[in-house]
Amino acid sequence: MKKMNLLWVSLCLLIWSCGGDSYESQRYETPSTQAETDQNAIIDYLVEKSVKGAKRTDSGIYYTVKNAGDGETPKTEDIVKVHYKGQLLDGSVFDSSYERDEPAVFPLNRVVKGWQEGIPLFKEKGGGTLYIPSGLGYGARGAGADIPPNSVLVFDVELLDIMDEEELKAYQEEMMAKQAKMAEEQKAKDDGIIKKYLADNNLDAERTDEGVYYIIEKPGGSTKPTLESKVTVHYNGTLLENGKKFDSSYDRGQPATFPLSGVVPGWQIGIPKFGKGGKGKLLIPSGLAYGPQGSPGGIPPNSCLIFDIELQGIE
Repeated sequence: MKKMNLLWVSLCLLIWSCGGDSYESQRYETPSTQAETDQNAIIDYLVEKSVKGAKRTDSGIYYTVKNAGDGETPKTEDIVKVHYKGQLLDGSVFDSSYERDEPAVFPLNRVVKGWQEGIPLFKEKGGGTLYIPSGLGYGARGAGADIPPNSVLVFDVELLDIMDEEELKAYQEEMMAKQAKMAEEQKAKDDGIIKKYLADNNLDAERTDEGVYYIIEKPGGSTKPTLESKVTVHYNGTLLENGKKFDSSYDRGQPATFPLSGVVPGWQIGIPKFGKGGKGKLLIPSGLAYGPQGSPGGIPPNSCLIFDIELQGIE
């Protein structure tokens, strides 16, 4: 770290005694490692956001306590229940249990090192904010499209509970029942949406037992694919809600070839309705497409999809 003269030290002490926070004494003048660069970035953020009273652990995590809590402090091998929002220093939110309206439950030793060290800084029913350097987060690799390499992570966290195995089992059963109910409700909703679309556009379609609707414009040959087949398909994929195109082999000028077993269930069910050379439409409910997760390729959660398809080959 840079050396400070006595006047600067005195100034820092004066600021601290007046109720302010001096992070300048922790800044690296010429950072030579990623950890030092991250520390400077965190300090810049704390100063910019006027964050008061942030403490630093020996490993480089900064943290503030919003609520001290009144329960136990978790150990690394414990199972914890946590509500959180994760964002980058630029404010981009990359994950949030609040948005899903569902806390996360996990063994503490299965998450990034910043959480393994940071969550035990709080007691049950307590919480605050963690500022995690990249080396204790996702490092030089990053994570997916939302967390670039060498990203400092900021987490607002609430430690709701420390769970034993019996509590975990009960919680998992509760969540499975909840998810099954939500899936049934979404299935009924999707079916109504597809039926309305067909009626509004004067389309006549057949429905499979699973809930895929299909329109055969040209049946094709008598041989039809199975799940073991490799198929070649030209297609346009659009969102039923607004007609927005999210994928098209036509736009690429090249049909797609793939094992039928490797695509979404709606295609596994719908494509075998056509023979080689067949052409038509598939209207797929969200539960047989990309479900509540959606897809980064422009498909929002719980989206019903329409595919115009031509089955060009079967192997």
